[in-house]
Amino acid sequence: MGFPYTLVTLVFLSMLPVTMIVPVVKDVVKDRLLGSNWEVAYFTSIPMLGSFLFAPVAGIISDRFKNRKYFISLFCFLDAGLFYLLTVVRDMDLFLFLRFLEGASHIFIIGLLLSSAADQENDPKNKRYYGKGILMGITGMFLSLGGAFGMPLGILGRSNPLLPFYVGSGILVFVGIMSFLMLKDRGIHKVKDFKLNDLKIAIFENPFLFVPFLFNFIDRFTVGFIISSFNIHLRETLAFHPGMLGVFLGLVLFPMSLLSYPSALLSRKTGVLPLVLVGSVIYGMFLGLSGTTNQFWYLFLFLLLCGIGAGVMFVPSMMLASKMSKPGLTATTMSAFTGVGSLGFMLGPIVSVQMQSVFESLLPKEYSFSALSFFFGFLEIGLVFMTIPFFKKILSKINRIDEEREKITLANPDPLL
Repeated sequence: MGFPYTLVTLVFLSMLPVTMIVPVVKDVVKDRLLGSNWEVAYFTSIPMLGSFLFAPVAGIISDRFKNRKYFISLFCFLDAGLFYLLTVVRDMDLFLFLRFLEGASHIFIIGLLLSSAADQENDPKNKRYYGKGILMGITGMFLSLGGAFGMPLGILGRSNPLLPFYVGSGILVFVGIMSFLMLKDRGIHKVKDFKLNDLKIAIFENPFLFVPFLFNFIDRFTVGFIISSFNIHLRETLAFHPGMLGVFLGLVLFPMSLLSYPSALLSRKTGVLPLVLVGSVIYGMFLGLSGTTNQFWYLFLFLLLCGIGAGVMFVPSMMLASKMSKPGLTATTMSAFTGVGSLGFMLGPIVSVQMQSVFESLLPKEYSFSALSFFFGFLEIGLVFMTIPFFKKILSKINRIDEEREKITLANPDPLL
């Protein structure tokens, strides 16, 4: 069985519309619909609520009907229609409701495409990828790269802020057609269902699981700040046009995507926890500094270093959660890990707008946004300082779990355990 070029291409393309519209959020929500920073925050948060609520539904439906590609195609067309409707609606409440539905539709697409990759990786007949984690890693990298490439495409909205929505809708139609024509369901391999009681057992067995959970929550929480308050800051205070904004926000996403695989390789020598801590410090430090300058090249450098820090710790934080999970509960742990990240991303924009108003009421205007930026950067660094005292205990726990997993593997050499 060869490399699934079609699948990873569709994963890449399906992410383009998500970030393509970020650079024009200000134009559409504030200028066209006369919304406030709060509506910008809701616009970026509410699709995550839809994703959070409907992600389990996608897996349940496709597993029950033993089908992926028809559901992927259906929800691509539905999502494309919702993208188009967002350009038509003028009422803010209806606009935000459609955005909620759009987020719910899109998680069906992404979730089922990733499930298709998991089907191939979990298929015992697929000797090339079975149980190795390689295919899911590559698919995840293309998912991130799609988000990174989508940001600069916001330049399409420089003359017409609705154009990224039209193009995004067209891309989703294309993905739907290609999924219908070219994807093949090679057998549905169900992952163990998520059970809250299993998560309680996993945390009771190892309370240090809270460490990767907290890092993922804060990581996504700060991204919520970047695409909401920081987005508006670049547009309104620094007068960036959508294309320039997309390039600068892409400075965070591109290194994060491109360094994912190298950081996974490096972790074999350094261990995952040191990379999580070092990467988080770099990310938090330069995220804080990014809100302090109006100088083009300083901002460019700060965001690039911020992205490098994110790239160093992004994959190792996932690996840390996996390594700290009790054998047999890995699927439950990683589902919770993803859910916590989604919750952080959902709350980040809302809290950033609230904190911005607090700092503006307490500080002179020229210092308020710098304080806000440092606040979000310090959350990341503060979490590192909270973790350091437990460094040796966490490493000891990881080693014990590795030994336990090795014993199980020797007794039952199934690479999925």
